[in-house]
Amino acid sequence: MSELTIEEIGRILADSIDLETQIVCVSGSEEIPESGVLTSSISGCIASAMYLMATGEIFGPLYAGYEQDQPFCRCMGGPAWFGYRPFDPRLMSLLASGSEDLKGFTQKRLKKSREIAQKTISSIGKVLPLGRYVVMSRCEGLQDDQGVRCIVCFGSGEQIRNLCALAHYASSDVFDAVSIPWGPSCATMITYPAGMAENAPSDMLFVGPSDPSADEWLPKGCLVIGIPVKIARMMAGCAEQSFLADIA
Repeated sequence: MSELTIEEIGRILADSIDLETQIVCVSGSEEIPESGVLTSSISGCIASAMYLMATGEIFGPLYAGYEQDQPFCRCMGGPAWFGYRPFDPRLMSLLASGSEDLKGFTQKRLKKSREIAQKTISSIGKVLPLGRYVVMSRCEGLQDDQGVRCIVCFGSGEQIRNLCALAHYASSDVFDAVSIPWGPSCATMITYPAGMAENAPSDMLFVGPSDPSADEWLPKGCLVIGIPVKIARMMAGCAEQSFLADIA
């Protein structure tokens, strides 16, 4: 039996949970994709631009790269989360409560102290870029799926819950198959599941985002799940024989 394509994986998973949004896949490239749209021309947040593509408001593909003459995203840590540069030391003060080091910036208060913020960032390990550009495409109609590192689904709590249950179907691991990690939305959707972060597990689903700034663009009741491609392929192969066949 031939290996499932990314388009087939996306279709099977979407159909199995009656997903209304498009599943997005992520890869790296040294070239700008044909008809590619720069994410910063759509939104200051890469994750937000991906959501717009998933809902059909834009078609894509989308791409982002760290170019001197182009904005990357609105976040101080954005390029670092994609491996294009080290984390800015000022980020620790921006994340921490009670810090007055950054005049003119609004504190995010996501960490109790700069020390905890620093330890958290260090625990991620080195982040390596996927290529000169990160490319985000809809799985539907994808012609070349070589190099796809992960897929991203936007759905209701019930739909994401069922995908998590499907991941457990062929796994004996009770506690470590699914994670709700700390980090920005783009890390949950790309950095962790695409294997860019040195210490991110390669066989885990990442659910979230736990970043409260996603409240600005992600509808209430909507969750996101980033799935490494090898796990997505396993899940798609199990969907028809799993509990999902009874509820589809």
